[in-house]
Amino acid sequence: MKSRLLLLLLSCLIISPNAFAQYPAWQQSGSLYILTTPEGANLPESTKLSDFPLLVRLHKDFFNFTKAKPMGEDLRFSSAEGKPLKFQIEQWDGVNGFASIWVRVPLIQGNQRQRINLHWGNPNCESESDGKAVFNESNGYAAVMHMSEKMEDSTGSVTVKDQGTSDAIGMIGRGRHLAGKQGLFLGENISSFPVGANGSSTEAWFRAEKPNSTVVAWGKEQRPGKVMMNVLSPPRVAIQCYFADVDAKSGIAMERWVHVAHTYEKGDSRVYVDGVLDGNTKPILDIPTPARMWIGGWYNNYNFVGDVDEVRISKVARSADWIKLQYENQKPMQTVTGLLVEKGDAFSVSKKDLTIKEGKSEVITAEVKGAQKLYWILKRDGMDTIVAVDRLGFNFEAPRVTQDTKQMLQLKAIFPNEIKTIDIPIIITEDIPEPLFTLKAPLQWDGRETIEVVPTISN
Repeated sequence: MKSRLLLLLLSCLIISPNAFAQYPAWQQSGSLYILTTPEGANLPESTKLSDFPLLVRLHKDFFNFTKAKPMGEDLRFSSAEGKPLKFQIEQWDGVNGFASIWVRVPLIQGNQRQRINLHWGNPNCESESDGKAVFNESNGYAAVMHMSEKMEDSTGSVTVKDQGTSDAIGMIGRGRHLAGKQGLFLGENISSFPVGANGSSTEAWFRAEKPNSTVVAWGKEQRPGKVMMNVLSPPRVAIQCYFADVDAKSGIAMERWVHVAHTYEKGDSRVYVDGVLDGNTKPILDIPTPARMWIGGWYNNYNFVGDVDEVRISKVARSADWIKLQYENQKPMQTVTGLLVEKGDAFSVSKKDLTIKEGKSEVITAEVKGAQKLYWILKRDGMDTIVAVDRLGFNFEAPRVTQDTKQMLQLKAIFPNEIKTIDIPIIITEDIPEPLFTLKAPLQWDGRETIEVVPTISN
């Protein structure tokens, strides 16, 4: 038994990542691409982002989970040159066929397509998922809360104490739901956070159900010694720092996920909403140390109602390109990474056109080989809307219509040397009768007495 265990350990050592590792014992491999070109995140050619934590979402449409270990323990990533990349598995659901993984990429450049490799299918090695290797002081992170079931700070700097919140669907994997008078406490003697007027970044995904509340706050209650990400009324974002504030110019919608990032450096305070700069002022911050931090309130007074995910504090002021790439990478219809590239050049769909009754649905599948990214785009009423990315099928659900209506579904595939599209004309036929109703009320009314108006629906 001991000799067998020793052989397994030696096997892992022999094939463990080194400077330019190959993966001969991994039975499965594939490549995907990071797109910062116009058909992707659309970053300028001058952009250079070092040690960026890239979100890779795997899906059963293009990744065979049955060939990997139950929790992805054998998963590895490498650069185009074969150099191992550090990663953290936030979520792995092999049964339902999806996963969310953070991969630390040494350099991402603008207006390029950059390949990274995946390796899996080795039953002899253990997991190398490591949040501290992806998020740490070397790439500017002071705290990173994925808000998953473990409720941990990936950097290991703070301890998260749950004050009554509940599990919820997050923007990335799982998140936390706060129902008011609930939140998360991260400590009152935090020495690892930004200090004084030094550079800092505060960011979060949230879905607010009511205004006049605090999403995340850190620092101390002294002038100007704190950063508070608040939702005001009418619904808009305000970064309130005790007379060192910066407000977003645009409003936000309630009960919709939004990404907000605040950066500060040398008297330059900025707030970004969904990856776009939306406010800028020139205050002076003076954050004391040690600091305190809460999610959902301030000094244990919790008032946020809604969902929160992916809260991060950095000791540097993130650039506009960094924040844009984060948003483009993390949003549901993300533009940055594609599916695993399959050999070949096939490009077809299961239906050339579709006639469907309102209220019904039908799945249209695609055979695509050689593409680096896929977009399903619905064209209607003069607008193009991305409805799915990197999927080999799309479930079209016909809405209610008042008459036969035409729409267009387009499959757009990004190949190495060209972009291909297939248009699928759709006719939605009227099938459900419009409701017929009348209102019964007294023939006369004096304008003062209470009367009863009764609707009568005849169909």
